[in-house]
Amino acid sequence: MPDHLDWHEAATLTCAGLTGWNAVTGAGIPKPGQWVLVIGSGGVSLFALQFAKLLGCHVAAVTSRGEKADRLRALGADLVVSTSDMPQWGATVRDQTGGIDLIVETGGPATFAQSLIASTLYGHIVLLTPQDAKGGSIQLPAALYQRSLATISRLFVGNRTNLEAMLRAVPQHRLRPVIDKVFAFTEAGDAYRYFQQGDVFGKVIIDGA
Repeated sequence: MPDHLDWHEAATLTCAGLTGWNAVTGAGIPKPGQWVLVIGSGGVSLFALQFAKLLGCHVAAVTSRGEKADRLRALGADLVVSTSDMPQWGATVRDQTGGIDLIVETGGPATFAQSLIASTLYGHIVLLTPQDAKGGSIQLPAALYQRSLATISRLFVGNRTNLEAMLRAVPQHRLRPVIDKVFAFTEAGDAYRYFQQGDVFGKVIIDGA
């Protein structure tokens, strides 16, 4: 446990933190100066944003709520796009960045096509969510993919070696996980309902003390 974190912060590392770490570091890209795209403001996306900035990358963040833009910029996002203002955001992101090198695709079917459009020719899309909450699956639009040489790969958390590598980086850079809200153990049901409504910024914590 990094000594600069409290128990609430440390609890976020082994799942969301490790997933974000592997999404950014596991593919061998990106390199400093390249572009990483994150989608939404959940725990994995915000960890990926923070880790990408540690590597010296530029970060584009896509959010469904424009009021979160300033908070995303405060974490280091260089470009923020609101899907409520721009549902078809892929081409704009590609134009403004020259193409995204690494996309941490947490949006699933709702965002996958736009991620393909935003990607640079030889980009890498790390796919975390192949289905949406209603069971809808990602469709691979042939008309888009035939114009792309992007690599698409699946990711699920990581292993102990990955975790140890992340736990060396976190204290070195004094990185602090983003916590949206902490619930008491007796409020666990409320915590799940709050999380499931989807409008979170970071991790939701249940305190078992």
